[in-house]
Amino acid sequence: MQQIADEQYDEDMVMEYFANDCVETSQLILTVIEELVNDTDGSPFEGMNFRNKDIQESKDVFVIVNLLASMFMRYGGMNHFLHEYMDIIYEKLLEQQGYNDFT
Repeated sequence: MQQIADEQYDEDMVMEYFANDCVETSQLILTVIEELVNDTDGSPFEGMNFRNKDIQESKDVFVIVNLLASMFMRYGGMNHFLHEYMDIIYEKLLEQQGYNDFT
């Protein structure tokens, strides 16, 4: 019985580490986007602040970072509550942009 509990604990720890990797990777991507947007000379987006919760762009990027983490979790076989919403958004985007345009 203890062996089963130990195996479950090990599996839970692996999933927790994986989930943390998903979140950290998503946050790293945000950092790269921030640097690209703010450090590129002549960028029309220079000065965007993604860290101020009172600014709409910051709220948008919060959602985007969570979508990225959810995508990574899906890739790893983890369920996330955003997957259902992502599937719906995907279908709506295909309807709007056409099924041949996958960008």
